[in-house]
Amino acid sequence: MKIRENVVRCKVMEETTNGAKEEKNIYEYNKYPKNVRQIGVPLPGQKIYLEDYVITYLKQCFVHAQEPVVVLLLGKYGEQEAKEAVFLYGAMALEEEKILEKGGIEQETWDQVHQSIAENFPEAQVLGWACGVPMWSSNVDSQVRRLQKKEFARENRTLFLWDLSEKEEKIFLWQRSMLKEMSGYYVYFEKNPQMQNFMLDSTEPESIDGDYKDTVTVSMRHVIEEKEEHKKNMQLLAYCGAVAAGIALLFGVHTMLDSTARIRKMEQTVDTLTEYVGKQQEDVAAMSRQAQNTEDTVKEIPRQSAESVQTTDASSRRKTTEQAGEAVQQGDENAGTAQSGADKQDKEEIDTKTSPENGTDQKPTGAGKSAAGTESKQSAGSRAKKTSIGSGTQSYIVRKGDTLSQIVWRQYHDLSYEKKIKKANGLKDADAIYEGQCIVLPDYK
Repeated sequence: MKIRENVVRCKVMEETTNGAKEEKNIYEYNKYPKNVRQIGVPLPGQKIYLEDYVITYLKQCFVHAQEPVVVLLLGKYGEQEAKEAVFLYGAMALEEEKILEKGGIEQETWDQVHQSIAENFPEAQVLGWACGVPMWSSNVDSQVRRLQKKEFARENRTLFLWDLSEKEEKIFLWQRSMLKEMSGYYVYFEKNPQMQNFMLDSTEPESIDGDYKDTVTVSMRHVIEEKEEHKKNMQLLAYCGAVAAGIALLFGVHTMLDSTARIRKMEQTVDTLTEYVGKQQEDVAAMSRQAQNTEDTVKEIPRQSAESVQTTDASSRRKTTEQAGEAVQQGDENAGTAQSGADKQDKEEIDTKTSPENGTDQKPTGAGKSAAGTESKQSAGSRAKKTSIGSGTQSYIVRKGDTLSQIVWRQYHDLSYEKKIKKANGLKDADAIYEGQCIVLPDYK
């Protein structure tokens, strides 16, 4: 079973006289059609749906009719959701003449109709009839009502009337033994191969295109074609959108993977920089500790140098004092010696004077003694001053590990004396000193 929109068409295999199997379509209506054109204002209740090919066939039959034409309307009642509607999808014109005048249809004609229905419209039912008259009159009206009562007297049978002179159409339902005019009906548009094939197989009436232009039907078909085209375009657009979305998804995944790789590289770079900064901080801390140790050492060196200088100065002062004492003592001894010599000389002179040879007794005077003592003290003092000046220039014996700057700092506490020491000792390079070398130390000024 194949469902197309609201119409269900079943394929039935029937055997023909020669044994071959022929496929036929069976229509079933469970829902209302969607592609419809409303004619008039249909009232709630029983709804009448005429297929577009049926309307076209009726117009072809009625357009040039000089006598009333009777056409059977074929179809089915709706089911389920569409149970209040009647669907007319087939039509068949009767060749019998003067049916209205006779007020009935011959049995032979009915036999031909049922055979044609079985061949062209399987399982379709005769649900009404259509009549086209050149001019409507009371006589025609009575003939129509008589034929309706005789041949189409079942409830809800449909009558489609066409007044060719006025180009006016009306539709009726047979209800409660009378014709009830409907205010409107629907024309629906579906694929209808049964009616289409029947129209192609039968003798087609003369075309009515020259006198009648069904612009509404053409417009509706054009709208249907546009809808089909729009549907195809939307499907193509959806396909393109899906492809574009797939491409965008692939691009997004690629970008995400690339970003992940970059983030990993960045993390590695940050780790490397962090490790490098940590090492630098450790190096700086080590250098700080080394600088602190050096500073402590430098602070310790001046203290040791000051102590050494103080010790040296004390030793020098003691040595100088001792040398001065020795010089004073030596002077005193020399003075004593001189005094003894003078006393001895005075004694000799006295003796000489008192000797019988000279015959004169001369004694040294106090002034003479004083002058001699003064002369001796001045001579001793002069010798002691020269010793002190000679001992003012000092020297230093280089020890292991000494540098010239350390020696200068310990001796003078002023590094500007380094140039003087280099000049005094003929040194061009401060690192040219060696252990055991005697360095002359200029006077401190």
